[in-house]
Amino acid sequence: MTADDRQIITNLNEVVKQLLDGRKNIDTTTIGESTIPEVQELRATILTFIGQHNQSYDFIMDMAKGKLDTLAPPLNSFVSPFKQLQADLKHMTWQIHQISEGDLEQKVSFSGDFSESINKMIETLREKQRISELNEKLLAELMELNVSKDKLFSIIAHDLKNPFSGLINLSDMVLSDVRAGRFDDVEECAVLLKTFSLQGYKLLINLLDWAKVQSNTILINLEPVQLNELVELSKALVEPVAILKNITIESNFQEKEYIVADSNMLQTVLRNLLSNAVKFTKAGGRVAVSAERVGDKLKISVQDNGVGIRPDNLKLLFRLESPFSTNGTENEFGSGLGLILSRDFLKKMNSEIAIESQVGIGSTFSFLLPLA
Repeated sequence: MTADDRQIITNLNEVVKQLLDGRKNIDTTTIGESTIPEVQELRATILTFIGQHNQSYDFIMDMAKGKLDTLAPPLNSFVSPFKQLQADLKHMTWQIHQISEGDLEQKVSFSGDFSESINKMIETLREKQRISELNEKLLAELMELNVSKDKLFSIIAHDLKNPFSGLINLSDMVLSDVRAGRFDDVEECAVLLKTFSLQGYKLLINLLDWAKVQSNTILINLEPVQLNELVELSKALVEPVAILKNITIESNFQEKEYIVADSNMLQTVLRNLLSNAVKFTKAGGRVAVSAERVGDKLKISVQDNGVGIRPDNLKLLFRLESPFSTNGTENEFGSGLGLILSRDFLKKMNSEIAIESQVGIGSTFSFLLPLA
């Protein structure tokens, strides 16, 4: 063995020591070519090892600095475990980004205490979100209850007072006329007394039904009912006012239709829609109740040729916080509660109310219920 070969072996030994010490950028220029095949093969192996060591060092340092998209060195067995670590870190980084965007269904599977801490944080955030949503729901319910309370007081203080004030004033007039022996106006006063009584009675019934809806104490019983019978019963309650205004209420059904509904709720809906139609129809006008089949359902409509509703007022009809209500064609008062109650009852029967209206031409209120 020549002196040069011994020097090469010494230099290779020094390079191996530097590798064992974790040195970076090891100088390999001092390692010359050997004439001995075994030494030359060892030299080639160590140089390959140094190259892979340097590549691994750069790759791992990039990951340590957060550069997770850096490419792993190819054909390098030393970085294989770190490739899996890189993939896990990239996935965890994506998960954390998803969590920051509000996706609290993520579960970090990266091993160790770090994953456990993040998953605990997710559980905490999820619980806070649930509490926040519950608070928002409770706040909305509280505001709705407040609105309901204010509306209730408004009806009691104003709308329910009107018919009773009329009854008291008319009663005083009748009593005064009877005591004075004047009977010419008694019949007219009696008619007005009945009108005020019916108005107060209908409002009181609506108020009681609405209170049941708000307290969730009203029971629903969906069963086959005959529409024709319920229309006639509802007409009977509204016709006294219609007769006074010389308004005709038509209900011409070609056959007896059976639908699935709650009998009491549907009668309340029909009564309120008919009463509303009569209220806003001028003397000598017409109100019609009709029904037509739409697939496996029946479309029930209450149509009038009254004053109609302006488009900007349509959206106000069912707002409890600021219900839209105007006096009728004969200055009949109203609370706006009847339509709100009708909407709520139809919702309980899995239906909803639709409105078509033109000012000066009339309005049509309709809803769908399943055929029995």
